[in-house]
This record gives sequence, C-alpha cells and structure tokens, in this order.
Amino acid sequence: MPEHIEGQFAFDFDEMAREEARARLDEWGGAPLGFTRDYFPPAQLDEAFEHWKFLNGSMGSWKRSHMWHREGWNGTGTEFGGHRGEIFEAELGPEDGHEGPGGMLEQMICEPCEWHVIGDENSVIEQWHDHAVPGWRDLPVLPATIRVRDGGSSLSKLAMKWITERYPQHMQVPGAPIITERGPYGTRHVHHYSPWGGYDLSHTALERPAAPQVPSRAPRRELPPFVPASQPGQSSPAGRALSQ
Repeated sequence: MPEHIEGQFAFDFDEMAREEARARLDEWGGAPLGFTRDYFPPAQLDEAFEHWKFLNGSMGSWKRSHMWHREGWNGTGTEFGGHRGEIFEAELGPEDGHEGPGGMLEQMICEPCEWHVIGDENSVIEQWHDHAVPGWRDLPVLPATIRVRDGGSSLSKLAMKWITERYPQHMQVPGAPIITERGPYGTRHVHHYSPWGGYDLSHTALERPAAPQVPSRAPRRELPPFVPASQPGQSSPAGRALSQ
C-alpha cells in the first residue's frame, strides 16, 4: 500500500504541474508550440518540443504537435569550418484515424550564421552544403564499380584509397562530404558516412542545380574557393565523371 500511495502522490503532483503550466501558456517565451517557418536556434526548438510533450503527452507527439523535432540518427549535426548543420523534421499530416492533407518537411539550420532552409530532406542537405561547403559540387564522384563499404559504415580500403588520391586536402577535414554513385533506389544522403564524419551524398544531387542562396541573419563565414586538381588523363570535369 505505501508504494501505491507514494506513486499516486507522484502522479497527482505531475498533473498539478501540467495544469499550472497550461494556465500560464501566455507566459511562454520560447519557440512556438506548433509549426512555424520562422528561424529559431536548435536549442529553442528542442525546448519547445519537450515543453509541448510535457503539456500534452509524448504519445503521437510528432503528428499531434506538427512541431520541429530531431531524428535520433542525426544527433548533434555536422560541423564544417565555422558552420554547423542540424536537421529537424515536422509532420504536417493528420493524426491517426483522421483524413486531411499534409506530409513531412525537413529543416536544416546553421546556428552560427542564423541561417535555415525548409524543404524535402535531400534538398535541405544540399542547400546547407551550398551554404557551408563551397566547391562540394566539384568533388569527384566515387563510381559504383568500386565497393564503397565492406559492411557497416566504414569505407572499404579501395574506396578510401580512391578518395584520398583524388580529393583535395582541404576537403579531407572533419565534416567534409563525399559523393558516391548510387542506384535508382538508394539516393538518400547519409549523415556521418564520409570518412571525416560528414555526409555521403548521392551523385543525383549534381543533377539538380544549386538553389538561390538563402540569406543569413548573421555574417556568412566564407571558405576559400575549391579548384579541383586535374588527374592525369582526366578530361571530364570533377563531380560529373562516374567511371574513373
């Protein structure tokens, strides 16, 4: 009985705290407790989503709240130079058992620049690279004829040799991406799959032109332009040849 009473007291206390928080919603000063297209730092989006779950419960919170939240696989994001890319998603579809329009949106945030972009997953990742990693579109594409991985997330020795011989040194640093040739059904950009903790980008990204730059709220951190080194006997531009 004491355990039951103690548990009951704890439950009542939590509910009282929620009721008090609901009564003081007009005092909430963080990110909106719902969907927004405005820029907010990642920590504020995290805090707002946690507060919504405290008020309304965690079950089905992605669909019920339509708020920006992280996927567990993304962790703390990707850093390159003075930039940091963190990805969030928002489910705009109706709750289970209801009908209505909606879908999934992704948001990529570069907090050091107070920059963000909203769209589908691959496009926001590509636009962050346009923003933070100038010259990435000129990187050589690792051809499908080379086995990229022998199993797991580590690159095969042959793939690593191919990349280190062809990628410039300033693109072999923490957070730098690689580009790999993909089949028709495996074109998702994969976080933390480059040898340096950056993205393994699908070559299909190069089939889409760079989108107009989204302005930053803070001064943009520029890096030196990337001039690809030509390889002996190489006539095709880097970033386009898939059979080297």
